[in-house]
Amino acid sequence: MFATLNRNLLKSIMLADGVFSLVAAAGLFALSGPIGSLVGPLATPAVLNGFAAFFLVWGAFHLAVGRQERPSPAAVRFAIAGDALWVIGSVAVLLFARSGLTLTGIGLIAVVAVAVADILLVKQIGLGRQQRAALA
Repeated sequence: MFATLNRNLLKSIMLADGVFSLVAAAGLFALSGPIGSLVGPLATPAVLNGFAAFFLVWGAFHLAVGRQERPSPAAVRFAIAGDALWVIGSVAVLLFARSGLTLTGIGLIAVVAVAVADILLVKQIGLGRQQRAALA
């Protein structure tokens, strides 16, 4: 199983990111009230539903790219840029809006930012492998 994941790292991470994004969207739509109370007063149901709608589109994009035999380098770079913006935005929220967050909210945002940064790095590794394989 790991050999297949390693051989198709880029496809695997794009598909996994797509599935995770869709699950996150469903969770945010279904539980925006309870999640908002955990995160803090800045996380209103409207804000969380906006993030859920974004995750629907983001997840569908990742699934579409991940289903390609050889994921488009331009699409993967777009996904990497989106992940980078997410991490930067998370750091900005933690620096400038932490007074509107609970300790749990700060922790959740920090953990998700680290996870997204890790996924970004795996996408970069997968893209590099795909490009080297194309040259071989």
